[in-house]
Amino acid sequence: MDEGQGSRSGDVTAERSELEFCVRKAKDLLLTMANAVSAMKIYPSDHDTVRSFVEALGAKFDDFFVRFGPLDLDVREHAFVCADRVVYLDESNIRSLPFFFFKDGMESISFRPGLDRRELAEFLDLVKTVSQRPGEENDIVAALWENDFPDIQYYAPDDFLENRILAERREIEALENIPELPDAAREPFEIKVDKGSLAEGRIALTPADRDRLDHGPAVPSSDGETPGPAAEAPLAAPESSAGFGPGSSVAAPAGLSEGDAREVEEMIRANRHLWPEGDFVSLTAEVVYLEEDPAACASGLDVLKEFLVEQVRAGKFPAANTVLREVQDLRAHIGPSGSPKAVLVDAALKEMSGPRTLRAVDEALTSSVEVSWPALLEFLRRTGPAALPTAAALFERQADRDVRKQILGFIGEAAGPDPGLLARLAGDARPDLSAEIIGLLAALPGGSGLLHLSGFQRFKNRALRLEAIQALGRARGPRANQVLFGFLDDPDESLRIQAALMLDPLAETARIRRLIEEAAAPAFRKKSLKEKQAILSFLGRTRSAEALEFLSATLRRRSPLPSAGRREMRLAAVAGLAGMGTPEAAAALARGARGRKVREACAAALGRIAAGPPGAKES
Repeated sequence: MDEGQGSRSGDVTAERSELEFCVRKAKDLLLTMANAVSAMKIYPSDHDTVRSFVEALGAKFDDFFVRFGPLDLDVREHAFVCADRVVYLDESNIRSLPFFFFKDGMESISFRPGLDRRELAEFLDLVKTVSQRPGEENDIVAALWENDFPDIQYYAPDDFLENRILAERREIEALENIPELPDAAREPFEIKVDKGSLAEGRIALTPADRDRLDHGPAVPSSDGETPGPAAEAPLAAPESSAGFGPGSSVAAPAGLSEGDAREVEEMIRANRHLWPEGDFVSLTAEVVYLEEDPAACASGLDVLKEFLVEQVRAGKFPAANTVLREVQDLRAHIGPSGSPKAVLVDAALKEMSGPRTLRAVDEALTSSVEVSWPALLEFLRRTGPAALPTAAALFERQADRDVRKQILGFIGEAAGPDPGLLARLAGDARPDLSAEIIGLLAALPGGSGLLHLSGFQRFKNRALRLEAIQALGRARGPRANQVLFGFLDDPDESLRIQAALMLDPLAETARIRRLIEEAAAPAFRKKSLKEKQAILSFLGRTRSAEALEFLSATLRRRSPLPSAGRREMRLAAVAGLAGMGTPEAAAALARGARGRKVREACAAALGRIAAGPPGAKES
């Protein structure tokens, strides 16, 4: 192959690659357009969802125009075609976007560079509005002609509608033996159905209907006249006497035993109590499962999301649970997470447990609607960790202990092994729940929740800070000590003392040394005697060499200018050595120190060491 042939072959390959890329871009753009139209049919034009769709679609148009110029589409009955390739296909006449344009005679449509967000939003809104009009008003070609979008061009032959009417007339005339309908049959009539009554299992009877039930149907006589009710045509027995009503003494229908009849009766009674929208939810979920078109799937999921929020806002949590259960079951049957449908359902489930739904829960709980607590708790469980803040607010508003216990059970279950989820629910505004969370965090296995109790150091509520200190003291161990050391800086002196008393003496050497350094600083002498004694008593309980040296030196330290602060330091050192209780500590106390009060304290401490620990008995 010569150089010229190689060059031509490379050009062809490049052209094919560019064409394939153009087709992919057009497919993606039209799918986004279909989703945008679906969203606009559900949400108002100023809704955030609609705005995001319009913005995404506009961005894709901008990218397409920069690389390929205008987007020219042939309009087929069920497809859009670009560069002789099908780039969008939807064979459902009811919702198909291509068919919506095709039915009114449009043969092509073109989107030109210069198409901005405003014009695009107006075009999509027009498509939505016209598609929802009835009958002859549903003409997109006429609507586009009236609006005259400068950067959206289309072609529809003027004789399209006339030719279609003629073709339909020829088809009708070709049919044989079709009787002419009377004029009265051509008159339009309207049927009104109360959908809410369909699930009640009742038939509303007019007075004329009741008269016919009482007297039976009229039967023509042999001479063509219509006499009174037919005596030989008895009416069926009412339900209560047909073997299905309570207290019925009539035998069950043939083929059914009495037990079977009762079972059928229970099934009928149960079905009469089904909420009428249940079939709607199940059918919509089934359509999404069977549908291959991502746009149609997204539209169905949008319907379910909107319905869920409506039911939650109205406090109808049994219905909301049905929606969540259907979508969760749908996700379980779809398969791999990477498939387009799985991505759509995952996103829908995330949104169903998102802020909008949870705000609807708050609206329901703050309104006067009656709420089923078991159904609400099931809804929270199905929503999962995302519902934890809602459950936290609900706990604080509830006075019923049993309800609180159930909510707390959900909180512990939903947070699972993540202590951070629990800790974020606590706050000064939720004192009751925060106290419970302290217990939950302290009870987590392996002490995994103890470090999260450090957040309570910032709480204004003193009782909660004290509760956290006491929980840490009961837990003991390095993690508890780490948090308790932080409480030694609490602004409340009594809490600092409590934290010191709760410290585990089996502390790390580094922390003991740091505490000794703080106790040796001049600022420490400004603390009260009780706080000094609490800190130095802890140092004594560690029985470390560093603590013994510090306490002994503090007790022996002399100063030319005696002061109350220095005397209190020596008294605190006595308490520390007494707590240490070792022979070395007793020797340091026996050497004594200056001052009558200090010497008396040393003597008393030696007596306690000699007596041994409280409760000890002589052998």
